[in-house]
Amino acid sequence: MLQPLLEIQPNRVRRNYRGGALLEALEGRKAARDDDRPEDWIASTIRAVNPGLPPINDEGLSAVCDPEGRPIALVELFASAPDFYLGSEHYKFYGTQLGFLAKMLDSAMRLHVQAHPTAAFAQKHLGSRWGKLEAYVILGVRDGCDPHIRLGFQRPPSPAEWRRIVMEQDIPAMDACFDPVPVQVGEVWLVRGGLPHAIGAGVLMLEVMEPTDLVVRCEFEREGVVVPEEGRFMRRDPDLAFQIFDYTPLSVADVRRTCRIPPVTVNESETHLIGPEHTGSFSISRISATRTTRIKAAGRVRIGLVAAGCGHVAAGPVKIQLRPGVRVLLAAGAPDCEFAAADGAPLHVLLCEPGGMDASAK
Repeated sequence: MLQPLLEIQPNRVRRNYRGGALLEALEGRKAARDDDRPEDWIASTIRAVNPGLPPINDEGLSAVCDPEGRPIALVELFASAPDFYLGSEHYKFYGTQLGFLAKMLDSAMRLHVQAHPTAAFAQKHLGSRWGKLEAYVILGVRDGCDPHIRLGFQRPPSPAEWRRIVMEQDIPAMDACFDPVPVQVGEVWLVRGGLPHAIGAGVLMLEVMEPTDLVVRCEFEREGVVVPEEGRFMRRDPDLAFQIFDYTPLSVADVRRTCRIPPVTVNESETHLIGPEHTGSFSISRISATRTTRIKAAGRVRIGLVAAGCGHVAAGPVKIQLRPGVRVLLAAGAPDCEFAAADGAPLHVLLCEPGGMDASAK
């Protein structure tokens, strides 16, 4: 039986940094703690790449539960009825791939400096349809933390010097290339391929990106967490990996002007965060309800994450209770749906959907 609305199950994934306590708290665990699974891949039809770690079958693939309560991977769900769950145009363009990856990330430490390829570079050199452009929506900050990111080179080295810095792990010289860029809850940031970046300690975010796990890691060790050799340069020759970097000098003011995306109000219940003017790969909007808000059928798959508030979402005969951290899948074939807040407190839901089907991701 086709389901217009499904709840997506928690899907913690291992990474080369520590965190995840805030994710465990969202899952309702009383003894929330940090570990090596600081990310929850909300809507993933790709497998995680964790070289150097013991393999886990299908790590990274998201799942829902069928009406009998049995888990089924999104890739299997989409393959079972692609026109209904994804939409016919989506299926023609992307097949049974979702076309983006959405995840929650909770960092207990500053992440290793890294960069991702553009789609053009990935298509030319890596045999991938996508690179890894990313968008951040800041959801929360740990107590006592000074929330910030590194983004772009504030004092760019020459390509030869950057290669030396990374290969020799000259961390003081690496640190000297960057200034901290402050972030706040509610802000939206766009990280284009080629820009070196690192998320600071204590930041909880929704991260939506092109659906790959392609990454060049520039710091091989932080706070005792070592990136294995095979996980540093996308399993390619370092000389190829170093070609992805954008050495444009960007002051903190430049970063805020070019990479911080101002929200655009569509109407009293919808705010536009990321769209085709930023990337052809995905869009993000925020739905806000104080009572009941009706969202029209879209004819394409949508993924919702509750950022704040409680209530429910209903589509056809299906109703799912909502609280912070709950994530749902709205099928392309779903009818109009309703988001309803509980007790008059605002309900805020972030909706992610694939980009246009007539162009490649930018």
